[in-house]
Amino acid sequence: MFFDLCSAAVFCYVAAPVLVKSEAAVPVLRVLAPVIFFSAILGTFRGLFQGQGTMIPTSISQIFEQIFNAIVSVLAAYLLVRPYMTVDPEDVLPSRGAMGSTLGTGAGVIAGLAFVVLIYFLYRPSMKKKVRCGQKSPIDSYSDIFKMIVLTVTPMVLSAALYNVSPFIDNYMIYAVMEKLGYQQVDIQSMHGIYTGKYLLLVNIPVAMANALSSAMLPNIAAAKSQGDYSGIQRKASLAIKVTMLIAIPCTFGMAVLGGPAIQLIFGTSTRYPELAGDLMLYGSSFVFFFALSTITNAILQATDYLRLPVIHSAIALVIHTILAFVLMYVFDMKVWGLMIATVVFAVVLCVMNLISMYRRLDFRLEIKRIFLIPGIAAVFMALICWAVYYIINHFLNSNAIAFLVAFVLGMLTYFVALFLFNGITEEELLSMPKGHAMVRIAKKLHLLHDMDITEDDK
Repeated sequence: MFFDLCSAAVFCYVAAPVLVKSEAAVPVLRVLAPVIFFSAILGTFRGLFQGQGTMIPTSISQIFEQIFNAIVSVLAAYLLVRPYMTVDPEDVLPSRGAMGSTLGTGAGVIAGLAFVVLIYFLYRPSMKKKVRCGQKSPIDSYSDIFKMIVLTVTPMVLSAALYNVSPFIDNYMIYAVMEKLGYQQVDIQSMHGIYTGKYLLLVNIPVAMANALSSAMLPNIAAAKSQGDYSGIQRKASLAIKVTMLIAIPCTFGMAVLGGPAIQLIFGTSTRYPELAGDLMLYGSSFVFFFALSTITNAILQATDYLRLPVIHSAIALVIHTILAFVLMYVFDMKVWGLMIATVVFAVVLCVMNLISMYRRLDFRLEIKRIFLIPGIAAVFMALICWAVYYIINHFLNSNAIAFLVAFVLGMLTYFVALFLFNGITEEELLSMPKGHAMVRIAKKLHLLHDMDITEDDK
C-alpha cells in the first residue's frame, strides 16, 4: 500500500500539467498531491476503529478535519496572496489564493490523521489484550483476506470516487467551456476561485459535521441488518437522518441569510465580482441540505449490505450533473451559476434514488414531521432573527463583524429553544450526539426537556 500511495502522489505531482487545463491550476494540484498519501492512511485508521465497532474516532476526526481545513485555508490564502497584492495581481492572486485553500485541505487531513493516530496508541494495549485473550480460530490466508477486502471495498471506493469526481469534472469543464465562449483567463480563475475557495469551502463544513455526528450510528444499523431486525433498521436509520437534519437544516437557512456577511468577514471583499460569493451562498445554500441527506442515505444503504446501489445512483447522478452543467454554461452562459445548479441537482437526484431504494429494499418510511418539518419551522424562526439582528446592528454600528457574531449567536439560541418548544428533539437523539449527556442536563435545567419527551416509539 505504501508503494501505491507514493506512486499515486508522485503521478499527481508530475502529471499535473496534463490533468488540469489551466496553467495557474498546476501548482494547486501539486500542492494537493501529498494529500493523497495522508488521506489513504487516515482512511485506514478510520476503518480500523470502525471494524472495532466504534465510529466515534472517525466522527471526531472528521470534525477536526473540517475545522482545520477552514481555518488554514483562510489563513494560508491570506498569507500567500498578501505579498502579491501590488505585483501583477491579475495573474497571481487567484492561483495563490487557490493554493492557500488547497493547503487547508492538506492541513485538515493531517489534523484528522494526528487525532486517530493518538487514539490508536492510547488503545493499542487494549487491542493487544483482546487479541491475546480472544478465542483461537482458524486464521484466514492472505489471499482470502485480500479477496474479501476487494469484494467489500470496491463498491464503496467506486461510490466515493463517483461522488467526488464531480469537482474534477467541473474544474476541467469551466475552463474549457468559458474559454470557448471567449472569457479571459483571469475572469475564469476569479469566478472559479470564488466558487471553490469560498462557496464550496463554507457549505461543505456543516455537511461534514452533520454526517460525522450521524455516522456514529451506522455500526448499529449494520448490526440490526445482520440480525434481520428491520424495525431496528427503521428506527436507527431514522435517528441517523434526524441527527443529520438537525444540523443541515438550520445551516441551510443560516447560510442563506448570513452567508454573505460570513464571506465578507472571513475573506474580505473581492475586487472582482464582489457580490458573487454572497449571491452563491444565498441561492445555493440548499447544497447543505441535499448533500448531507444524500451522504447519510448512501451510508445507510452501504451499512445494510446494498453496496452496489450507491455506485449505480452516483453514476446516474454524475451523468445528469455533467450534462446539465455543460448545457447551463455553454448554451445559457450561466458561468459558475451553472456549476452550482448542476451540483445541487446531483445531490437531489442522489437523494431521491437513495430514498426510493430504502423504501423498496428496507421498507423504510421517513417521518416527515419529526425529521424535516419541525426542524424546518425552527430554522425559519432562526433565519428571521438572524436577518433582523444583523441588519439592525449593521445599520447602527456599521460593523459587519459585530453584526454577524451577534446574529449568529442569537440565531443559534433561537433555533435550539424553538426546537425544544416544538418537541422537535428527544433525549435519545441528544444522547446520540457527542457531549449529549451535558446537553441533556442543560436542557433539563432550563426546563426545555423532560423525561416524558421519550415515548415508547423512541425507545
